[in-house]
Amino acid sequence: MEKDSALYQLMDTRMHSVMNGIVSSDGEYQAILRKSDVYSGELDRMDLSKEIRLLIDRYVSEQNAHSTCAIDPSSGCSPTCLAFPTARPCF
Repeated sequence: MEKDSALYQLMDTRMHSVMNGIVSSDGEYQAILRKSDVYSGELDRMDLSKEIRLLIDRYVSEQNAHSTCAIDPSSGCSPTCLAFPTARPCF
């Protein structure tokens, strides 16, 4: 399916609104966002170079890739974790 087709854009819009609904009602995920916003603000105030920020981003992304949950409903992961596996580690 072409990405600029109307059907693709409608599906993308629908999925985006569904995912926004899930994360906006997930109190635990919202708490994580509030905590991480503190660190984001601190990083902004440090005025780091683009190169250093990219290095930090790659490091965090790599760490998150190794701490995600398996997509298994019996594992007890919330829908947020299944939809956004890098949001938090699930065991």
